[in-house]
Amino acid sequence: MKMNVKGNDNFQTPDHLFKQLNNIFCFTLDAACTTKNCKCVLGFYHDLGDNALNSDWSDQRVFCNPPFNQKAAFIEKAYNEVINGDCPICVMILPSNCQDSKAFQKYIKKNFFYETLSGRVAFIDPETGEAMKGNNSGTTIVYFKKDIVR
Repeated sequence: MKMNVKGNDNFQTPDHLFKQLNNIFCFTLDAACTTKNCKCVLGFYHDLGDNALNSDWSDQRVFCNPPFNQKAAFIEKAYNEVINGDCPICVMILPSNCQDSKAFQKYIKKNFFYETLSGRVAFIDPETGEAMKGNNSGTTIVYFKKDIVR
């Protein structure tokens, strides 16, 4: 998305994309939401001062579309909650251009499955509620989960 667009730090996930993922993973916690856009029964509301990065995600099935300026911190948090904690799964929506970031290389690349969606997702502008065209990065979905033990 264009970096100079006002409100780009908190573009919202379109309902159709969330519903497809939720049908598979049955999320219980939205780790990066506001009071106006929470996708799950539980949420960490950054507009109320909730801090998902300092909170426990244990026993939650987490959906996360992190604020743009905190991608690396949320990637590290998801890694630690799944690998070192008791969070069974976190599905994170990221811009595809973050695949070159240090956080992606360190915490995701060799540890978790991820896929880059074909086409461009039109995320929702938090101020207007309208789909925003111009996602110039593409979208990557990361599936943070522990290996299944037999």
